[in-house]
Amino acid sequence: MPFRFPLPRFPIAPDFLRASALIMPLALALMVIAPASGADVTVAKFRLNVPGAFCFTFDDALPTQLIYAAPYLDQVGLKGSFYLITNNVVDGAAGSPAIGKATTWADWKVVADSGHEIGSHTLTHRDLTTLTADVVAKELTESGAKIKEKLGITPVTLAYPYNARNAAVTKAMLQTYIAARESQVGYGSEPGMANTVAAMNKFLDDAIAGKKVQIGMIHGLTEPYSPTDPAMFLEHLKYCRKLVDDKRLWVPTFGTYSRYRIEKDSVRIVNLPSTLPHTIEFRAESPLDSAVFNVPLTFLYKIPDLPADSVKVMRANAPVPFQFNGELVLIEALPGPAAITISWNASSDGIRAILPGTGRKDGKAPGDLRLINGQREPMKKGLPTGPLFGTQPAQSQIRIP
Repeated sequence: MPFRFPLPRFPIAPDFLRASALIMPLALALMVIAPASGADVTVAKFRLNVPGAFCFTFDDALPTQLIYAAPYLDQVGLKGSFYLITNNVVDGAAGSPAIGKATTWADWKVVADSGHEIGSHTLTHRDLTTLTADVVAKELTESGAKIKEKLGITPVTLAYPYNARNAAVTKAMLQTYIAARESQVGYGSEPGMANTVAAMNKFLDDAIAGKKVQIGMIHGLTEPYSPTDPAMFLEHLKYCRKLVDDKRLWVPTFGTYSRYRIEKDSVRIVNLPSTLPHTIEFRAESPLDSAVFNVPLTFLYKIPDLPADSVKVMRANAPVPFQFNGELVLIEALPGPAAITISWNASSDGIRAILPGTGRKDGKAPGDLRLINGQREPMKKGLPTGPLFGTQPAQSQIRIP
């Protein structure tokens, strides 16, 4: 599996999970809460119900990650996860990373402020399986504390040095972080790693074809250890961007994906009674701390009496962002105590609303009609619009966080 989730494997949850004020230990509570599907509402495996997911992770806080990787990701509108060996990062001004020199906290602050994840790669990059329990705890907690001190953010995920761990290391990790990278696909010049654009792109294609998440591990771009060619990497990112724009791939940071997955696995969907026709109501309950687990889930509901139109999704008397592809409603929302209501009209005109790329179900030629938040609009070529996707900016600006 590509990462380790803390619950319900381990009976003592980190402080931010214990703060949920549950009477019983949170880990035990999550053991008995199964992912539910009230009113036939389910949660998509990946955000926006796309087929696959991919996370870009970068190890060791290397200068070329600042020179190439982060700017290239920003150029195509994607975000990555950068894992710092915190004792190797120094104080100093931002803006002058150089190969062979240590990176600065000021430079990583710029990266964090642009939306990338900063995670821990420990204090000193020693093999944690060879250290005493006290030293392991120090490597994990003090590296996280240093990132908090210097960048003002609390890291939530870890990359193990040398990808080495055992049961004791995993147990220690779960005291401080919500997840850790445990398997990955490698970029670079080492045997078995991807060092061509075609090989890199295959990682993305495999995630889509296998309907799975892949975690990419990258070190330097031109640096001595297992370098990845910057020009090739940029071409690869452009291909990745196209897959995102085509709604075939979700590319979150590893921390965002981990939050989504933990939320998905802990949410309990409660079906609420409704006496109104063509209406269902449900509540998505979660015992997790919403201050930490704050990634919207994609809830799915298949309308039973088709064709339908004038779909509405409301919560606490306010509209909720959603998309409707003619039979499936995709709702973006956080779990919470307020109920979510889906309502629709059973249409008699035989026209079924669609979104680009989903295909017609009624035999009509594409391009005449769609629903955006329940409103009929002429179909236009290109990307879908509306509150969930934005208002049709340039493709390089359309982002799925």
